[in-house]
Amino acid sequence: MRPLIIEETGYTPKVQFLPEGQLSITGKSLPEDTAKFYEPLLKWINECDLEKISITVSLDYMNSSSAHQISKFLMSAKDNPSIKGCLVEWYYETDDEDSLYFGKELEYLTDFTFKFYQYAEAEV
Repeated sequence: MRPLIIEETGYTPKVQFLPEGQLSITGKSLPEDTAKFYEPLLKWINECDLEKISITVSLDYMNSSSAHQISKFLMSAKDNPSIKGCLVEWYYETDDEDSLYFGKELEYLTDFTFKFYQYAEAEV
């Protein structure tokens, strides 16, 4: 597998998918064309031939279309017959119950092992 690295912008998250199976999506996700932004991520996970992967999701903010794409991404990982095990580390802000609930919903839908980490909102 080739690495997939996409640098963070003011509207898109940093993406780092390494050939060893360590994947991370961090920052903010509100791209203008969400499907276009997430297309290479979906392609990467669909072509993944690793048995075990770990995914870190730490998004300070995501719009509803990004939430749909994250869901689609994790379901694609679930449906990939090569992937036998997946650990998802889900980071959410202390008062962001919606993000925690969304992560719990994805845990239920994918049957992956999730670890939830709470963090304090950054002071501006």
